Amino acid sequence: MGRLVEVRPERLQSVDAVRSIGAAIGKVMRELGTEAIFCVDWRRLSVLSPEVASALAELMKGGNSRTLRSAALIGERATFGLQMERVIREANNPSRRAFRDPAEMLEWLSEITTAPEQARARDFLASIDASAETTPYGSRAPLGVERPLSRER
Repeated sequence: MGRLVEVRPERLQSVDAVRSIGAAIGKVMRELGTEAIFCVDWRRLSVLSPEVASALAELMKGGNSRTLRSAALIGERATFGLQMERVIREANNPSRRAFRDPAEMLEWLSEITTAPEQARARDFLASIDASAETTPYGSRAPLGVERPLSRER
């Protein structure tokens, strides 16, 4: 919806998976044609290897100039949360933040989003099943990047 780009990786077990997400986001960004507002749901991920975490920070740094705001929901797991907060700090963009509480995340996004973008962000975060943080990864696809539904603001 509008400038909102939704990202929900199912797992990030390799640098190649990070590159895959980067390629998918790059494609969406070219289609969008403007700075994006990212709504990221990392609740299904677990602690990343140092190489993967570093690659993710570099991916974020590379996208800083096209990021109006990026909010990442990290869930309640302490170690993973600390790791993701560090990755976001390394991306060196004050417009990127991690959240443990979806309501706080949505409130922060609402400062710059339109009503339709806010509604879509709420729907996106609510669309994950209740057991998201404990669901086994199984054979799910390694990433999920949703294209904006329209360019309207």
